[in-house]
Amino acid sequence: MTTSSVMFVNEGIFGISDDAQVPMETVRWSNGLAAPMDHGAWILTGINTGLVNVTAQCFDAAPPIEATDWEEIVEVSVRSIAGDLRINSGYSITPDDLPLLNPQGPGWYRMRVHASGRSINPDGVSDEPVEDYLIAVWPQKPAESVVIRSSKMIDEALLANADATPQEAAHSTPEPHDTAERDRRADVRARLLRSLQDD
Repeated sequence: MTTSSVMFVNEGIFGISDDAQVPMETVRWSNGLAAPMDHGAWILTGINTGLVNVTAQCFDAAPPIEATDWEEIVEVSVRSIAGDLRINSGYSITPDDLPLLNPQGPGWYRMRVHASGRSINPDGVSDEPVEDYLIAVWPQKPAESVVIRSSKMIDEALLANADATPQEAAHSTPEPHDTAERDRRADVRARLLRSLQDD
C-alpha cells in the first residue's frame, strides 16, 4: 500500500509514533535523518517550519531498495507499543490519509527512510513543499541502523556522534564485535573528517 500527502512540520521534525507518550530521553540522533527511540522515531527535516511531501508504504517483508531520485536513505528499527504506528507532525496537524504503518500490531518493525531536498532551505520556512520523504515499513526484528545513501548532512551527523560517551552509545548504533568492521568504521570516520575539513 502506498499513500502520499502534504504535511506541516515545525521545529525541523515529524514523528513516527503510537498514541503513547514520546520517550524523548531515549532518542538516538546519530545519522541525522531518522532518530529512533525506545518506541517510535523522529524524522529530521531540512526546513524548520512549513510543508513537506510524505509518502508512506507498508510491506509484509523488506522491499527491494529503490535508490533512484533519492538523495538520502537510512534504515532503522522502530518499535510499536500501542499498535497504532503513524506518521504525524507532532502538533496534531496530521494528514488523515496517511495509513497505519503497522497493521500487524505492536512489535518491532524496520523503517527505511528516503529523503530529497533537505539541503534546499536548511532551517528555513517553506510555504510550498521543497522536501520529499518516503517512509517504508515492514515487520522485522531489531537490527543495527544502516545508511544506504549518505549525504553531507548525514556524514556530519555520523561524525559528530562518532565519539559518543558510553551512556550515549547505549542509545546509539551498537558497535560491532568484529575487529575488521571496527577498523573499517574508523577508516570511514577518518575519511569523513578529512572530506569535511577540505570543504
